[in-house]
This record gives sequence, structure tokens and C-alpha cells, in this order.
Amino acid sequence: MAKAPVLLSGGNPQIAKADGDAPVQAYIAAMPGWKRAMGKRLDALIVRTVPTVRKAVKWNSPMYGVEGGGLFLGFHTFTRYIKVTFFNGTSLRPVPPGGKSKDARWIDVHEDDLDEKQMASWVKQAAALPGWDTKDTKDTKDTKEMPSPRTTRKASAAKSAPKAGAAAADASRLIDQRIRELGGWRGETLARMRALIHEADPQIIEEWKWDNPVWSRDGIVCTGEAYKKVVKLTFPRGASLADPSRLFNSSLAGNTRRAIDIPEGEEVDARTFKALVKAAVAGNRAAAKAR
Repeated sequence: MAKAPVLLSGGNPQIAKADGDAPVQAYIAAMPGWKRAMGKRLDALIVRTVPTVRKAVKWNSPMYGVEGGGLFLGFHTFTRYIKVTFFNGTSLRPVPPGGKSKDARWIDVHEDDLDEKQMASWVKQAAALPGWDTKDTKDTKDTKEMPSPRTTRKASAAKSAPKAGAAAADASRLIDQRIRELGGWRGETLARMRALIHEADPQIIEEWKWDNPVWSRDGIVCTGEAYKKVVKLTFPRGASLADPSRLFNSSLAGNTRRAIDIPEGEEVDARTFKALVKAAVAGNRAAAKAR
């Protein structure tokens, strides 16, 4: 009969470092008391939000990442709570409440206080951002907690840019790559707007055209372009959309297109933007039925 994992300080299970779902499930099964059920909820929420997520256990903590993008989240068991750490948490909106490091932020989850809607939003945003490359961090024998999130770094620019005309199956990967290449405020802005687009319509389709991200449903909803001073989101049917909040601030002279230019330090209102995306989807659907 296999011995149960040792519980370290705070009741944190001691699980050998390994990749894959199995060590994560072994960690969760060994979590004491109410934390086991909460660990299952967190794991299921992450998988539901990011179906292609990659898992591992490192430093006695379950870790979650995306292929080629590094780790975006980890959690760790303490006596009274579970600490969920987003390694690029300062780029999330709203920013999780815990932590003062350069990049990472976290939230302490207690029994029966998990806000699944907010957590899912953070997970989706975090998965779209550059992650933590653990190759830059030496393994440690410290079994109390994962290394300080200050080791988080932006992924370096790829040597070759994505090619235009990529198949739909590759589009999301290419958009991930573009976000990593941009880095800084432009990468963070594009990642945030991408997350809001998916929140507005979870059935939106990601494509890669004209060497840029494209989001479609019954036709193009909007495209995403990054320039030196702005991130531009262009709605090809924007002139036909109601825009009472005047989000559109670019390409105003044409008869069809409208765009939103987002400079550094500016944040588009999430609710208003999602309403605009929904209106664009509805407009595409109506046009498709009329054909």
C-alpha cells in the first residue's frame, strides 16, 4: 500500500517534481480537510477555462501553463487558506489583491469564498500573457513554498514572425506568439482586449490574417494591430454600430470601418467594449441571414 504524501508546513503536500496531470491530482488528493474539495474546484475551473492547459508540480505546488508560453499560475496550501498566484498578475484587470512584487499577484482563497466568475476571468487573461520560464530559476530544496514570483519575466521576442495565411488551428498559437513578441504595455493591452472579446462571446473564432490577429463570427468582428504608440482594434462594420460612449476614436472618416486606438496607460471600459463586440457579432449574424 502506497504511503500517503508527507504534509509539510501549513499542511502543504510534499509531491515530487513532475510534469503532467497525475502529480497535480496526487497533490490535490493529499490536501487536508476542505482544501481538497477547493483544490478540485480550482483545477476544474482552470481546465474548463483553458482546455489546452499544461500541468506540473514544482516546489510542492501545482503549476499551470501553456505550450511555449511558460507558467501563468500556481497554488500552494497554507493552514487557513490556499494561495493562488498569477505570475504576471500586475497585468490582470482587476489586479488580484495580494503581493507587492514587480510582476506577481495572488489571492488567498478561504473555505466557501471562491468567486468562480472572477477567478475564470483572471485565468483567461493570465493564460494569454507571457508566462514564467522556469529555465531561468534554479531548482531548490526548499519545501515550504514555491520560489518568489520575482523570478517572473517576459518571454523574449521570437526570432521569426508568424506567417500570414496560417490555418485556423494555428491562429491562437500565433496570437499567443504575437503577444509574447510585443511584451510590455502593448502585449498586455492586446492580451486584455483579447480576453474581453472572448468574454463578450465565448464562441468567437480566432484567425490569423494580414499578419495580424483576427476575431470572427459570421464574418470578421475586429482585427488587432500593434503600432509604436497605440494598439488598434479595427471593426470592419464599425460605422453601422451604435457607439454612445464614443469608444471609436480612429478611422472615423470612412463609410464602413471604425477603430479604437489604445495608447500606453489608457484602459478601455470593459463593459462598454464587450457590448460593442456583442453588437458587432449581432450585426454579422443579421447580415449573414440576409444574404
